[in-house]
Amino acid sequence: MTDDPADQTGTDPGPVGGTSDQPPTDDPVRRRDAATVRVSDERVRHSDPAVRARLRRRRRRTNRVYIGLGICLVVLLIGYIALYFLPVFAVRDVEVSGPRTIPSETVVERAAVSPGTPLLQVDTHAVARRVAGIPRVDQVTVKRDYPSALRIELVERTALVVVDVDGVQHLVDAQGIDFGQGEAPEGTPLLVVGEDAGADLPAIVRDLATVFREVRGTAGQEITEVHVETPASIVLTLGDGRVVEWGSAGRDHEKAVVLQMVLEQPGQTWNVSNPALPTSR
Repeated sequence: MTDDPADQTGTDPGPVGGTSDQPPTDDPVRRRDAATVRVSDERVRHSDPAVRARLRRRRRRTNRVYIGLGICLVVLLIGYIALYFLPVFAVRDVEVSGPRTIPSETVVERAAVSPGTPLLQVDTHAVARRVAGIPRVDQVTVKRDYPSALRIELVERTALVVVDVDGVQHLVDAQGIDFGQGEAPEGTPLLVVGEDAGADLPAIVRDLATVFREVRGTAGQEITEVHVETPASIVLTLGDGRVVEWGSAGRDHEKAVVLQMVLEQPGQTWNVSNPALPTSR
């Protein structure tokens, strides 16, 4: 007689191999046992002399790196303190380069840097702003020149035209900035403006900068004098005495090309305000 399996008693042996449907990580007891095994394995591994020696070498390398970084930081800190406070790195000389007409003493006075001031304490931007306040200065750069010098490099403004203001000649650069009286470089044109043009002198001078560039570069002519009664009536007097009625600024390259051609023909006064139809008289 065969026993009915339903009549048999006992516990279910579970899945083959003793595995469980629940992941081991969900069982606190198994997690604790696994951690105990890992700790035991680590102790056994660290008991190996070769492993201990390798760990010691690794720690020494790490320590050397940290010590080196610490030394570098200390050296940098000491260097910064020395530069900022010690008089050995203080201003003894203020060197000026670039000026043609501005006395170096004027630049040094305007820079207003006290001798003995540590270089690192000098506000180079503030010094540059003070020097840029000199009317003739166009660009200025201030640099620390260790161990004990401050270098000021500047570019002076260049006069594009000389303008008569109440009987006094003023120098005006290509940006239309009047930077005061003075002797203009040889060949600088005299600008004469009418009342209508005088109210907008900076813009007119900026337009003339382009006109001059085209007349000199394209037509190959020098200019000695410019009359501007209104912004639309620019009249140029060339180096050979001939007169060019330019009209208003604009289409300057076309006008310069036409001017180069017409000046090869007889004529004292040329009108190129319309480059398509130049006329002379």
